[in-house]
Amino acid sequence: MKLFEHALNLGDMIVTNEPTNIACYGLGSCVGLFIYDRVNKISGAAHVVLSDELEKHTTYNAKTAFEKIIEEIEKIGGNKNALRAKIVGGANLFNTGFKTGENNVKALKKLILDNKIYLAGQDTGGSKSRTARFNTINGNLSVSSQNLKYAI
Repeated sequence: MKLFEHALNLGDMIVTNEPTNIACYGLGSCVGLFIYDRVNKISGAAHVVLSDELEKHTTYNAKTAFEKIIEEIEKIGGNKNALRAKIVGGANLFNTGFKTGENNVKALKKLILDNKIYLAGQDTGGSKSRTARFNTINGNLSVSSQNLKYAI
């Protein structure tokens, strides 16, 4: 079955129960957040830009994106107890001393753990950008970076 591909730009999010490949291209310090209800087959994803709420009430920040995904998953029949999360990105591409990527990862991990959601996989940190594709049918996440492709 060929899946429709939905690409997320900076600050975008999606929640769907349709067969879809959700893609986040060129994740540097940004983090792709993927949350999956494995029982009800409902998936949510966001391209998170910031760890804090400098951009209040937008999905650019970790807290708002995370909360909106959970809210939308539950709205269409998802069960919070059946959720799994995966995260990709949070690199330090330019060695500027800012820890934007690291802070993004820390913020999302804290939200995931505080909400008792199992972190099923991650590929974070380092100094290389990544592209992530999440399959909503089976919850598989493929990552590509500099001629490498792997699953988490």
